[in-house]
Amino acid sequence: MDGTNGTEEQRPRLSRRGFIGVSAVGLGLGMTGTGWGPWPGAAVGAARAADEQGGLRFVVLTDTHGNDEETARLANLALVFAAVEAENPEFVLHCGDITDYGDDSGFAAYRSCISDGLWDRIRHVPGNHEIRWDVTARERFEQWFGPTSYSFDAGGVHFVALDPTQALQEPGLFGDDLDAIRRDLDAAGETPSVMFLHFPLAGRNHYVNDADELLRTIEPFPVRGIFAGHIHRNEIDRFNGLTQVAAVATRSGPFYLRCTERNDEAGRVLVVEQVTLGATLADAPVVDLLTEIPLDAGPGELAGPVHAGGRATGPRIDLSATAGPAAVGLEAQVYPQELFGTAVDRAWRPLERAGGSWHGALDASALATGVHRVRLRATDESGAFWHETVTVERHGSARTKLRWDDPIGGQIQGALAASGNTVVAASTSGRVVALRVSGAARHERMWVTDLGAVHRGAAFASDGSTVFVPSADHTITALEAETGRSRWTADLGRPVMSTPAVFNVGGVDRIVVTAGDRLFCLTTSGTTVWEAEVPRLSAGRAASDGERVYVGAGDGHGYAYDLATGNRLWSILTNTRTDSYRQLIYGPWDDWIEILPTGAVLFSTVANAIAVDPVTGSELWRRDGSYLYAPSLILEDGSVLLTTEWGVVDLVDPTTGVAHWSTQAVPRAVNAGPVRDERTGTVWLVSVGGLVVAIDPASGAVTVDRQLFTSNTFSTPVIVDRQLVVAAQDGVVRGVAI
Repeated sequence: MDGTNGTEEQRPRLSRRGFIGVSAVGLGLGMTGTGWGPWPGAAVGAARAADEQGGLRFVVLTDTHGNDEETARLANLALVFAAVEAENPEFVLHCGDITDYGDDSGFAAYRSCISDGLWDRIRHVPGNHEIRWDVTARERFEQWFGPTSYSFDAGGVHFVALDPTQALQEPGLFGDDLDAIRRDLDAAGETPSVMFLHFPLAGRNHYVNDADELLRTIEPFPVRGIFAGHIHRNEIDRFNGLTQVAAVATRSGPFYLRCTERNDEAGRVLVVEQVTLGATLADAPVVDLLTEIPLDAGPGELAGPVHAGGRATGPRIDLSATAGPAAVGLEAQVYPQELFGTAVDRAWRPLERAGGSWHGALDASALATGVHRVRLRATDESGAFWHETVTVERHGSARTKLRWDDPIGGQIQGALAASGNTVVAASTSGRVVALRVSGAARHERMWVTDLGAVHRGAAFASDGSTVFVPSADHTITALEAETGRSRWTADLGRPVMSTPAVFNVGGVDRIVVTAGDRLFCLTTSGTTVWEAEVPRLSAGRAASDGERVYVGAGDGHGYAYDLATGNRLWSILTNTRTDSYRQLIYGPWDDWIEILPTGAVLFSTVANAIAVDPVTGSELWRRDGSYLYAPSLILEDGSVLLTTEWGVVDLVDPTTGVAHWSTQAVPRAVNAGPVRDERTGTVWLVSVGGLVVAIDPASGAVTVDRQLFTSNTFSTPVIVDRQLVVAAQDGVVRGVAI
């Protein structure tokens, strides 16, 4: 079909996040069979009369943050969508953060601001606010909006919706979707493409850890534009043959972007303007030109590609590179691996041109032994860039030595589980692998099996004979630890996005696990002993003292339940926030609850660690710090190691909450907590950016050991024999001799 009149061609495709190519007809009919109803976006092109010709005309907006408790914000959204409908665009692109925290009431409030005539012309992608607290593993989003990754053609342009968001996490990762994106662009051929997603890429933006891999993936194809949100402001970047527009948040006021096509002697161009509405639709809007996106050629295209190599020698990294014919300058910097989900400008080091190549050096004196990334950017006369990233190994002394790595695929996002010499890792691809680890260097695969996507860690039975694996496909599966054979599978009716906890009471194991807003107690044969409500969600891990079960919830409370019956005994509100969204994000929703040596129960949030009486729930002490994400560690003398998400480790008295010492151990620590080597007493910690450090628990002295990898890790490692076993989001398990 001819795409110049706003209709679409069908390109069926599928990836792990549901990446598909769709047509207007296919969406309107095909999705109905799923029970979802007409999928928003089904009427792309409907705003233009069948015989009307001319350029594209569409609207982009982002970060609406719909919330049924914020009436002023909803009034603003209603005003914006009424104005957008009056524009009569062919379609609307929404770049995510549709709501504050992705619940049905927020989606319903957002939907109430949009007329039926506009609703089915809006194309959505999720933001971190939809997915981070979405323990339904995207199911709720798909029920409201359809797939999270897809593509369509309109007006002779190929549009691609990207979804690098990660369940339960703040930053983004494309991961396995890169292959699907490559296939999609290859099928589009020479048609210019425009992508839209939540996180802006490249430059000063460090929101997606493998953004450099995306740029390599799209390099052979005519991708000309990217629309994004997240940063709540307008920001224009021109790099690698495309123009990226990060848009102002509609949450902040009556703003949206108007995009119209101009076709003249300069070729096809998308003109992007910001529209700022008045107090009412009767007031004249203010329209400001933001940028223009060329569709026939791209900025910075001839400054690349950049090909480079680096060698770390002593305190420096020597670089040699070539760039494209239009490059007038080439700069480099060490990739700031310690950054995590943020935007930061760092100084660039210019390289010197010598004939057809560029040369220079970077200071490496502050870098740990191990693997690092170096970023390069070639600049043309217009100021546009070509970005490239290379990997460099810095050699040096380290206490540890990498002995092996075992790629299992997908992203390993949950803690590793260990019993004896058996280590179990599971990934978002559904792959579950058991490894036998021994000595300082040996490992072998015991078995491999495939289940549904796993986002949290597995857990062993108290005797080590069985391993329990939670899955986003609504199940928890018991596998024989020695062979991997399935013993049973329990369907809990919703995605199981928490780490199971196993408690042995009177010689009998009980498995306690949360699934969405429900708390389950199971026998080792998979029978449900009891089921209870956990308001909103719980994504961490429960704890028990043999009489009660304790869990953190998404309504800001910590709860106690009777272990025998599941009856709720008491609750404590961990923060004084007055609205549901802030009670969630400032609450213990992702906490691994700890029973302290004193018998007190420790709940942690992004603001405090709070010790409470196990019988009454009354507060005993409170310590300021963002201790929510990294599990705590109880040492032999009963003191407790608490780790903040900012990498500060505190040795705390469990009776008073007073710190014996406090130290900055790593730049960031998220979900991966410290582990102790029983042979030496040394505590090991892996940062979210892959930096491994050793901590002396007596003094708090920190020794930086090595930069083990450049992917993010959210997995608490394990120590088996003389090895620290570590996993990361590149899907690789590594054995490090310690």
